[in-house]
Amino acid sequence: MKILFLAPIALATWFAVRSTPSAPAAEDATWVVDPVHSSVVFKIKHANCAWFYGMFNHVEGSITEADDPENCKVELKIDVDSLDARNPDRDKHLRSPDFFDAKQYPTITFTSTKVVAKGDAFEVTGDLKLHGKTKSITAVASKTGEGEFHGKRAGFETRLTIKRSDFGMDYGIAQNVLGDEVELWISLECTQATK
Repeated sequence: MKILFLAPIALATWFAVRSTPSAPAAEDATWVVDPVHSSVVFKIKHANCAWFYGMFNHVEGSITEADDPENCKVELKIDVDSLDARNPDRDKHLRSPDFFDAKQYPTITFTSTKVVAKGDAFEVTGDLKLHGKTKSITAVASKTGEGEFHGKRAGFETRLTIKRSDFGMDYGIAQNVLGDEVELWISLECTQATK
């Protein structure tokens, strides 16, 4: 079974307002993605019957959180070679020119261009670069919590759907072997950067 994932990875981003309008302005905070405790999971329909799940095992980047959403920023990078579809032959095929072409396009990147507060969540728009093509995407992100573990930490999450054909990855679509739409979950645990 051959499966393709388009990670746009999207995406993503994640911020939460750290003060109320009446509170004094807080300094901007920069969070660094902890790859060991972060997840990038995807699912795609196989043979038009079942969902197949896979993941990328390495994501890195940073999130700048600010009182003014216009000053928020997200930068993410996913290592295509870290793709894990639980089968060595399938992993090799997914890294081939039929799909991600990992040798020519070793990374998937997302860089935010606009962040808008939407209640307790944020609407993050940015450039997703995948398979040599760059597309603007928008995802809704939320802050999932804060904690302490070897320093201050925060969690952020987003879910989104992309079409792999938008990025020139159309293997198996015409034959109805693999779906065009790919659903993506990005859950990031970040450490606060020291100044």
